[in-house]
Amino acid sequence: MKTTREIADFVGGTLRGDAERPIHGVGSLEHAGAGALAYADAGHLDGVARTGASCVLVPDGDFPGRTVILVDNPRVAFARAAQWIAPAEAPFRGVHPEAAVHDEAVLAPDAAVGACAVIDRGAQVGAGAVVHPGCYVGSGCRIGAGCILYPHAVLYPGVELGDRVIVHAGAVLGADGFGFVFDGARHVKIPQVGDVKIGSDVEIGANTCVDRGTLDETVVREGAKLDNLCQIAHNVRIGPHAIVASQAGIAGSSHVGGHATVAGQVGIGDHCRIDDHALIGAQGGVPSRKRVPAGEIYWGTPARPLKDVKVQVAHVSRLPKMAEELKRLQAEVEALKAQLADRSR
Repeated sequence: MKTTREIADFVGGTLRGDAERPIHGVGSLEHAGAGALAYADAGHLDGVARTGASCVLVPDGDFPGRTVILVDNPRVAFARAAQWIAPAEAPFRGVHPEAAVHDEAVLAPDAAVGACAVIDRGAQVGAGAVVHPGCYVGSGCRIGAGCILYPHAVLYPGVELGDRVIVHAGAVLGADGFGFVFDGARHVKIPQVGDVKIGSDVEIGANTCVDRGTLDETVVREGAKLDNLCQIAHNVRIGPHAIVASQAGIAGSSHVGGHATVAGQVGIGDHCRIDDHALIGAQGGVPSRKRVPAGEIYWGTPARPLKDVKVQVAHVSRLPKMAEELKRLQAEVEALKAQLADRSR
């Protein structure tokens, strides 16, 4: 349990109200109860007076009779405070007797391995890491401190995870990339012998696939977040703190820059480059070998600068009216033709 004074100090905010009010949980502005911390952004400050929360993080304002903490970004402060107030507890400890851990695997003393998980030859599992039931960690894998592998996550041999990486259920890291060459009669498989390297503080969503490199590496840099159901192909490089949303697919050897955003259902062709802080809007398509400049917002298929797309959409929206005008003009032309024909007789 924390006090509101402790929370204000932790998030670097300004406390107004009861400094000793106890906080033991978190909740939404609408449904939080006594003892909970909530937050309100600029568009929802009217809810502060009605909330049941004991303390609310707000950007500014005066709230008589309420205990609030003023911070620059309530949502960010709430996320950090929530982890501190109610940290996730390890679901189990130690190595389950039904786990299969190879004699040559190296586990930190406080690592946890669930039932039916397999840790293969030469794999390393770092301090405080949790491998949930049914996971497979292949030979030579390296799992950093504080990592969490949820049930049925699969790490093919040689995959490396930094510290505090979260891999959700059903994700597959290190499967062969989709590499084939046609010899005129059939497709010949190109051996996929590269690695997968995942930086610290990366989160990989459920059923997402990150393929190994063909000869070099597939890399996801520190702090990047991959949503559920994403496909990251061989030799792709994703920069630090980039976001890849659900059902996005990135083809081989493409680069996504730091802090870039790839929205839901985006398709990126091979050998593309999405520069730092660029954004590809939902369902956008980036053709092979194209580049999206740093900081730009692209949308549509093929993806184009958003300002251009807006102009084109505006023109398209006028097509029905233009069609009616064209019909009217055609009718006037036909009438004039008829008048001219009558005069010529």
